[in-house]
Amino acid sequence: MRELKTTTVAYGNGIFAIDQQMVRAFLVVGNGKALLIDTGAIQTDIQSIIAGITDKPVTVVLTHSDGDHTGNLQAFSEAFIHANDLENVKTRPEYKDVALNEMKAGDVFDLGGRRLKTLFIPGHTPGSIALLDEENKQIFPGDTVSYGPVYMFGKGRNINDYLDTLNYLRGFRDAGAFNSVYCAHGECPLDPSIIDTQIELTRGIMSGAITGEETPMRGDTVVRLAKLGKTGILY
Repeated sequence: MRELKTTTVAYGNGIFAIDQQMVRAFLVVGNGKALLIDTGAIQTDIQSIIAGITDKPVTVVLTHSDGDHTGNLQAFSEAFIHANDLENVKTRPEYKDVALNEMKAGDVFDLGGRRLKTLFIPGHTPGSIALLDEENKQIFPGDTVSYGPVYMFGKGRNINDYLDTLNYLRGFRDAGAFNSVYCAHGECPLDPSIIDTQIELTRGIMSGAITGEETPMRGDTVVRLAKLGKTGILY
């Protein structure tokens, strides 16, 4: 198994990725504050990494509760997460000292010269959220928009909600709210046209027009992997 290393990637315009190869968290730096979007998967000295980028106060937001997005959470005193995913994090003993604040659609994080609005995007998990920066036309959707493969199997996943979410995000895209996607997995950033492919793939799975190949996962779990172009969904 390859060793996963943590590196920092500067995308410009105050956006930095804390990249762990299998997943990335984002640090968005404004004039007065910074926002850490997710906390990675593998243990690392994330506070030192942040200090090497900015000395501004940092607010932590979790796009959802999957473990590869909450690693290193114990390094912080508090974080924001949607109420629908709160219990999945709250019940983990390693995070018992972290104050978890509920967030909802419409909540805005004002970093000074930069505002990120919370969008509720369930499907991948019941409490998945995205952060939308309309002024800079950027969106940070966690796992929901990416080449993936997006996990749609197991507890809490809901493919009907996921399709509704993709259509919801396409509406924002078509209205000009964002033109670049900063996703947690795979290539980044992405052109938002990927949403159209994800919708086609999701509809194909739901109708039976697209059937994925059986794929073994951890333990005895066997799921199906469906692909369309570069996009994939495990279900």
